[in-house]
Amino acid sequence: MPHEYSSSEEDVAFSRLIGKRRSIRGYLAATLYVLAGTLLTTPLRGVLDLSNVALLYVLAVVLNGVRYGRGVAIFAAVFGSLVFAYVFVPPHFSLAITEVQYLLSAVIMLVVALLVGHVTANLRSHSEVVEAQAAQNKALYEFARQLTATRSSEAVLETSLRFLERNFAARHAHLIGPEQVHSAANVLADAALIQACRERRQLLTRPTAVAANVVALLPLLTAESGHGVICFEVAASQLETQSQREFLETVGSLIAVALERTHYAEVAQEVELRHAAATLRNTILSSLSHDMRTPLTALVGTADTLMLAPMLPPEKQHALLSGLREQAQSIFQFVNNLLDMARLQSGGVELNLAWQPIEEVVGVTLQQIKSIAEARQIGLSIDPDLPPVLIDAVLIERALWNLLENAIKYSPADSPVELAIRRLGDELDIAVGDRGEGLPTENVEALFGLFQRGHAESSVPGAGLGLAIVKNIAEAHHGRLTANRREGGGSCFHLRLPLGQAPCLALEDEA
Repeated sequence: MPHEYSSSEEDVAFSRLIGKRRSIRGYLAATLYVLAGTLLTTPLRGVLDLSNVALLYVLAVVLNGVRYGRGVAIFAAVFGSLVFAYVFVPPHFSLAITEVQYLLSAVIMLVVALLVGHVTANLRSHSEVVEAQAAQNKALYEFARQLTATRSSEAVLETSLRFLERNFAARHAHLIGPEQVHSAANVLADAALIQACRERRQLLTRPTAVAANVVALLPLLTAESGHGVICFEVAASQLETQSQREFLETVGSLIAVALERTHYAEVAQEVELRHAAATLRNTILSSLSHDMRTPLTALVGTADTLMLAPMLPPEKQHALLSGLREQAQSIFQFVNNLLDMARLQSGGVELNLAWQPIEEVVGVTLQQIKSIAEARQIGLSIDPDLPPVLIDAVLIERALWNLLENAIKYSPADSPVELAIRRLGDELDIAVGDRGEGLPTENVEALFGLFQRGHAESSVPGAGLGLAIVKNIAEAHHGRLTANRREGGGSCFHLRLPLGQAPCLALEDEA
């Protein structure tokens, strides 16, 4: 069966071809340098000293060594020495040197040329090593920066495999987790080789059917644990030197550290989510047990009284029925708050926006609040000539109702509640103030969270949903809810809504 060359094999073959062509080009260049220098210098043979001419050939050796390496430098030294001896050392155009001094000059020129070529080639090799290390350091820095930006193990693995493909021309790269060593069917390496890689804690390779390629196994290890092995196929030339292997092992260490970081971050997030869910569940149960059990107990008690004493005076019956209605209304309000909050949190509420005069919304809300306000005085202040506002009137009524209810519940019965509406720049400010105990000195924003109350233990009924509902309604209208302490005691909540540009309605005269 004919062998099918892969893209990686083609890359290796192409690289070798380029290397051969570059080597041939170097030898040709060295030959041309020597011959061109000889042709230019031959007319001056009677003027120039042999030492000066020898320096020109040494210069050719240096130039070729810097550009093409050790082999070309040695060739230039030997070839230049022969040409120097043939053309410039008497007898001219002959290698039969009769005088010792001329023979010594030719030998010295050859030795100097070889030494200079050797030193130049070493400098070039050292320069290439430094450049390669700088490139590796830059690649490692970029890779580490990319890993730092990842937030999940999947993202770390995807970034790492892409880096191996880009920098090592790796093929079929994949992660073999610690639990997959014996269970996973791996076409590149067997379980024994994978286990050996993990136990030795170092990079292992084995040859493939293609001589130019090897299978590499890179362990992902940290000081405390291991995160499996990355297995891939790569050209053997990519792992020829110790420096290349150390670079790849450093890459493996960076991947392991990133995987460990994301693993612990995911564990911490999972624990935090479980803790938050447990806290929310306990809070809901606590609120249900407090805010549902109290009115339900009153309902049962009132119903029992009416059943056991059917002949109560009308006034007593009316009072009991009125209390029964109030407790049922309390439960109804609590359930409504829960349902409203669930809809707002899920994003399932579609706003029915329309341009509305804010005075109408305020009037409807004040009529609704009478059932709980009783004889409480609500001071109202509305700036004249307020423009219409684009709102969902039902939701804004709900928000305003919650703010007024909150002020009534948490302030003394003989103190007024103040409602002020005014324009502030391009916003409509709806302010509800009271003369209660005021806001906590720290973390006022926490009051706008679910099931949050100013005092954890309070005789005032409520589940801590009202302000959270108002905040969500405000944000749904691209507005905001803020709060501040009032001078002289109490608190003030501000519902800010964007005014926008109301449409102009013009009346046309009928002809």
